[in-house]
Amino acid sequence: MLSTLEYESRRVPTVGDRYLGLLAAVLLGYALMGKGFAYIGLPPLYIGEIAYLIGVLVLARSGACLAMLATLPSLVLAVLMIWAVARTVPFLDVYGVDALRDSVLVLYGGFAFIVIGLLLEDARRIDVVVRYYSFFVGTFPIMLVGYAATRFWQDYIPSFYGPNIPILDIQATAVGMHLAGAAVFVLAGYRKASPLWLATWLALFSLVGTINRGALLSVFVPVVLAMLVLGRLRLMLAAAATVVALIGVAYTLEATYSHFHEAEESSERPVSAHQVVDNIKGIFGEGGEQLRGTKQWRLDWWDVIIEKTFHGSNFWTGRGFGVDLARADGFETPPDPSDPRPPPPSRSPHSAHLNLLARTGMPGLALWLLLLVSWGVMMLRAIFAARSRGHEQWVGLFLFVSCYVLSIIINASFDVVLEGPMQGIWFWCLFGLGIASVMVYRSHVAAEEPSPDQ
Repeated sequence: MLSTLEYESRRVPTVGDRYLGLLAAVLLGYALMGKGFAYIGLPPLYIGEIAYLIGVLVLARSGACLAMLATLPSLVLAVLMIWAVARTVPFLDVYGVDALRDSVLVLYGGFAFIVIGLLLEDARRIDVVVRYYSFFVGTFPIMLVGYAATRFWQDYIPSFYGPNIPILDIQATAVGMHLAGAAVFVLAGYRKASPLWLATWLALFSLVGTINRGALLSVFVPVVLAMLVLGRLRLMLAAAATVVALIGVAYTLEATYSHFHEAEESSERPVSAHQVVDNIKGIFGEGGEQLRGTKQWRLDWWDVIIEKTFHGSNFWTGRGFGVDLARADGFETPPDPSDPRPPPPSRSPHSAHLNLLARTGMPGLALWLLLLVSWGVMMLRAIFAARSRGHEQWVGLFLFVSCYVLSIIINASFDVVLEGPMQGIWFWCLFGLGIASVMVYRSHVAAEEPSPDQ
């Protein structure tokens, strides 16, 4: 992207370079192993927290602590994190580790500042990030095997960290966000897609599209937007026609030679064209009874949170981090008589926005929305500015990061995403990558433009 971004092969790696490699390895582990990788470490310091603490030390010595606050999104994020700390500390005596665990929804934002500091310290690391991600895209066949094992053979996966924590546990929403990011990465021209890779991508998309409506939407919307921005209208229409035709043929064959039974639980949804169509209909509220039930469960809980916040005593402060919202609001996951294992806790109302409203009140939600809007506007302006100057590689980078973040936000609007490290750390690293890349690009453009005296 920049003539100065070529890394010398014989250059001695610095502390920041080594940490960037460590962070890339952590993100790769989250993507390919999921929840199992997140439990590596010694409680309460798991691999994500260890990387966080090391990153803070690296940031402190980078000399970019003041420069990283030079944009509106950075300032808003700093204020939001301060407010989150204020809504966490008073509850540590009552809820202990649960308060810290819930607060990572915002406090993982420190990873954004760590990434900003790394790239401002040495802008050449942007190319390193691109190369790291290109390597990650090549690991999608491994992701396919891992997700298929999670989906179909979960009972056979060993548990090293506890009876309910398998070493491999990849969620559909996590796969969906990576499918969106990788597709835009390829569309932007940063990597060529081989037939095998395309087949792997389509197989993963078929799997996540059957089990999770949010994941389906989180892939479709960013990829379509990227095609429109990149002027790939013909490719978009051809891809849409192909997908519709394949689903139509599969749907007809299934209707002729088999009978579709609606799943009673989301984990039991079959991989079939009928289920994909049902999920698409479910997005618009027209799906089967099970799909409508999960949607109504969310809506009912969200109504309770809105009522307690806007018409109760929690408008300005929220209920703080640590309280079990599911238990407090009467929306605990009911036990499954056919499954001896206890149901997973539902501490989050399956929406990062409503979770923030419940825990930090209207000030926290307002800061969160301002953060997303200001970041989005900054990225859009950077895309238009780079395009007007003919800097297509920068356009591709900004679009790639923007669509990746959009995919995660879509997932976070309907599921528990930012509350855990598997997607939360990915989100904040991408968030910081967006801010840092815009700052580097602006300085690059300013250096290239002649001064008025010249």
